Amino acid sequence: MATKKTVAKTFTRTPEQQELDRLKRLERTLKRDPTSISSSTLDSNATSSSSGRDFLDGFEQSIGLFGDSQVANGEAGQIFDYQHGVLQLHLANVAGGVVKLMSHYVWNAALVMAEYIEAGDVVDVRGKRVIEFGAGAALPGLLCIKRGGAQFVTLTDYPDPAIVQNLERNWFENLVETQEDKNIRRISGNLASMDTASYKDIVTPAPFVKGCRRDYEEQRVKCAVRGHAWGGSVQEMLDCLPSSSASETAASTEAETGTGTGTSTGAALAGTTTTNNDQRYDWILLADTLWVSEGHADLLKSCLAVLRDDGHGKIFVCCGLHSGYNTVQRFLQLATSPVFGLQSRLVEIRRMPVWGETRSAEELRRESELLREEDLKRFETEDRNRTVLVYELWR
Repeated sequence: MATKKTVAKTFTRTPEQQELDRLKRLERTLKRDPTSISSSTLDSNATSSSSGRDFLDGFEQSIGLFGDSQVANGEAGQIFDYQHGVLQLHLANVAGGVVKLMSHYVWNAALVMAEYIEAGDVVDVRGKRVIEFGAGAALPGLLCIKRGGAQFVTLTDYPDPAIVQNLERNWFENLVETQEDKNIRRISGNLASMDTASYKDIVTPAPFVKGCRRDYEEQRVKCAVRGHAWGGSVQEMLDCLPSSSASETAASTEAETGTGTGTSTGAALAGTTTTNNDQRYDWILLADTLWVSEGHADLLKSCLAVLRDDGHGKIFVCCGLHSGYNTVQRFLQLATSPVFGLQSRLVEIRRMPVWGETRSAEELRRESELLREEDLKRFETEDRNRTVLVYELWR
């Protein structure tokens, strides 16, 4: 009898349990080497559970042996603590096909971008309008408010409920929630922020309308959250920017005198004729958003549709080389092509520490400075996984 019970427990797992097991295997392996994913395994329907299984089947067949370089940090459904409480970031508890969007980790590229934001020299967002595409847990975007001095930040990611709700939760807990409410939750021990009256009053109501409590809080904390599928309408991201009488006056003057620049490339791509740069973004942040080549054109389309077009707008890109050298180069070639008309420069090749690293940060930086782009083509998995590329793009 004991043997029969054991056999039953082993072979009668439900399809849901089997899917969960498979997703956990995917997460553990992807954390080691995302280059194992080929674009042919990616289905355009990211929220379909069947496409999630197809994706996982293709991924599992390509699993190899990995080294000691970690490309991502944290686990789905857990909290990532940035610098001992500066930011407490929930990682999305994703399931099904949405796992392929990889929004439930803090990638090394986001940590490198955070360093640049904190330094404030190459990426100086003080008094600037910033938008982060593919934000995931939104470490760079939230840091622009917490420590960067940004005028306004918009956090965006794919409009899947699990991803957007997690973004909203990080926005609420790190920027909106009062210390009193935090203390109440801490004392209760098991009260999640989503169960509090303030969260339900501020975040939960739908649809979003101007003048609502959510709108008030977004303007107060200078940060908004929006779901966005690359290549789609960007009007919601433009609308959430704070209006200014100065920008309205400038737009009126252009209209009256005919001194406006006309419809920009980005505006044409977005299907809008706005040329008011005071109502567009100064900085766009992209942290590990390039690993699917098929999404590059739509990503660039969204970028140009919200970026100011007077030469002062910049796109800051940090991408792990685990995305693949050729994938990164395809993005840059498309971005600098006549279609999108951007210019680019390589800012840094960053070498990340491996497990048990004994070298200092300065020693790793000196090693990084010796590298050239042509060296990257010859990198094996271990070297790719510990390398982050940093680029700056502008009109």
